[in-house]
Amino acid sequence: MNLQKKIAKSSTENLPRKFFTLTGLVFLLKIIIIINIDGNNVGSELSMHFVKGIWLGADGENYLTGYKSLLSDGVFSKAFILNYWPAGYPLLIFLLSFMGKSWVLVSLAILQSLVFSITALYFAKQIFKSRIKEYTYIIYIFIILNPTLTLSTIAIGYESLAASGIMLSSALIVKDFVDKNKSSFIFLICCSSVIYGLIGFIQPRLILTGILVQTLWIVFRGGVSFKLAIFILSIFIISFLPSALVARNFVATQSISISTNLGETMAVGAGPGATGGYKKRKMDIPCKISGTAVERDRQITKCAISWHLTNPARALELFGKKAIYFWSPWTGPLAEGTMARNPWVSLSPTISIARNSTEGYEFITGLGGKIISWLWLIVGSILLIHGFILLSRLKSFERLFAITGIVIILTQMLIAMITVGDHRFRLPIMPWSLLFQAIALQYTFRIKRNSQKSLI
Repeated sequence: MNLQKKIAKSSTENLPRKFFTLTGLVFLLKIIIIINIDGNNVGSELSMHFVKGIWLGADGENYLTGYKSLLSDGVFSKAFILNYWPAGYPLLIFLLSFMGKSWVLVSLAILQSLVFSITALYFAKQIFKSRIKEYTYIIYIFIILNPTLTLSTIAIGYESLAASGIMLSSALIVKDFVDKNKSSFIFLICCSSVIYGLIGFIQPRLILTGILVQTLWIVFRGGVSFKLAIFILSIFIISFLPSALVARNFVATQSISISTNLGETMAVGAGPGATGGYKKRKMDIPCKISGTAVERDRQITKCAISWHLTNPARALELFGKKAIYFWSPWTGPLAEGTMARNPWVSLSPTISIARNSTEGYEFITGLGGKIISWLWLIVGSILLIHGFILLSRLKSFERLFAITGIVIILTQMLIAMITVGDHRFRLPIMPWSLLFQAIALQYTFRIKRNSQKSLI
């Protein structure tokens, strides 16, 4: 049977029932967790929130403050928080509140969990149609059962929706190249553009990723005319919703911006006292600041860029540290970022060891913990790179698929490298890093198993 017949046959096969069973069980478990999350008052006296049925993410209080401002003042609220942080995620909560304000956070947790479950299943379904179908189950297991990624759907934060959007867009690319239906190409491109527009609406740093992914898809798609027109249409769709945030901010504050926290974030990751992470809070780059919040943000951004250009050796050192922090473990001495509220932290073996005894604490925070952390980071990186190489060797569509995944990963890592190192920033791209690692792991064990059989 030739390759085309194999692909045609696989594209008609249905996803095994075990995928649907596992999806249903994980979603049901999440519903049980949501129901059993007790209510608590969080925040400060100036901005207190009652949170029930969902956990707080890293910026949970900020999102809730923005949501409350929208409730009291409307869509064009002048609240500083809605201009400092991108207002997309609070606006999403605001829209959900029309279904009922008293259970809006429960609705948010259920929505995020449902979207994640459906997109992960659809992602697996499309991969099952491709030449890497034998890896589908381990890829799906890695994604749906990864504790940090899957439990992020029950936390206030954009990360799980961004990961879901990236998975769904990637699944559409697989569908297009496997089905090879010219009549549906433009429709799928538009759907993917809408998806990146939506996740760019809640986190603007994902806009660049969307543009690069769509560009790769359009360029490498054969048998299609008017590629430039399709590209322009895609960019227009991606930018529409983020542009709506700019319009909201302009009406509210008479300033053109999508958010005003870029400069401060870049300043944390630059300067003589910078560590690459959040340990340095005071801005120590030379910079004259004046004017509105938007003007100050742009001035600080320019100052941070200027500092990097005039201090290349120190900048490269910080870039390296930020890259390490981007991939750092969630816990341990190497961990750096804003994932202290990660539900996995309470279950992590390293945390249990550190809490149970003084010797355990000294081991985890000392040399032993550093060795484990570095091994975790190095082995994970090797598996990721190996998985990318294995997938790209297949040439044909799978090579484009591998390139798409690595572009998604690298764009988010590079953005972290020019701002600040935070392992939370890798949550949206985890489906792809886990995909590469799963492929490498299964391939390695298969080679080992085959070599053992040959010795018997």
